[in-house]
Amino acid sequence: MNQRAALLVAALVLAAPRLQAESGTTAGATLQRPLAARPLGLGEAFSGLDGGLDSLGYNPAGLARLKRPELETSFVHGVASDNFGFLGYAHPLPLATVTAGVVYYNAGSMDISLSNGTNETRTAAQDMVGLLSLGVPLPWGFCAGATGKFYRFELAQEAKASGFAGDLGALWHSPLPGLNVGASLQNLGPDVKFEQVGDPLPVTTRFGAAYDFSLAKYRWFQEGGYGVSRFLLSVDGVKPRDQKNLLPAAGLELGLGLGEGGYGALRFGYMFSRDVSNFTFGVGFRQGRWRLDYGLGVGRSDVNSTHHITAGASF
Repeated sequence: MNQRAALLVAALVLAAPRLQAESGTTAGATLQRPLAARPLGLGEAFSGLDGGLDSLGYNPAGLARLKRPELETSFVHGVASDNFGFLGYAHPLPLATVTAGVVYYNAGSMDISLSNGTNETRTAAQDMVGLLSLGVPLPWGFCAGATGKFYRFELAQEAKASGFAGDLGALWHSPLPGLNVGASLQNLGPDVKFEQVGDPLPVTTRFGAAYDFSLAKYRWFQEGGYGVSRFLLSVDGVKPRDQKNLLPAAGLELGLGLGEGGYGALRFGYMFSRDVSNFTFGVGFRQGRWRLDYGLGVGRSDVNSTHHITAGASF
């Protein structure tokens, strides 16, 4: 094995535990990472929600009915010294919502010994992804959305791959108030090629439903009140390309009134049949136009636990 091939193998071995992806033969694990803390707290059961910028990683149709511009940023620092970041902006227009974002992932450093006897410290993996999305409201309660992803992956500062992928999504607001049904196809596109041989993108099919029950019609729960003000239940079926079985997920959000202009949320989720993590938890706070969310994915070990922080603002 030549030095270049050895570096690539070492990078893949060291970076794999940090990518937090399910086992399989697809490439581009960064394309599967949660972009925001709220969906993580709900077990990533998010395809049926009008989630604004949070919907970008699950169903672009969830951006279609955004009422005000949104700016959002997320950050994750892993125990393996890996870092993940996301910055996105969504702007509603008369006929559609336009969104742009950028994703960054650094898998941390690794020490290697070269064939000439010298030692070097290199970045195990470093990824950049740009996103452009369009969400369009349609008649009869339907919405449609599409996202283009333009990526650049690098292993061991030695091999690079670049290309594009796309997401398609649909969302239906049923006649029953608060009940939505959604579906999406994610990461459609050509193979990722670092060398001559390519690996397929992590194509993922999602479908699910969400029911949002508000208690605001009751006087005690109106704006300025305290206590539980709404319930949100979401369920998803997820079928990644490299998995034989459908992976169910479910989430529950309890909305909490925190006085005039204040709002909080407690979130719980469970991802069934996952190799990395199952139970998720999250909290959220909103005051006026500002919001802050925290999500925790509890893995089978401390290394697999994910702490996710998202800050956002509406204008």
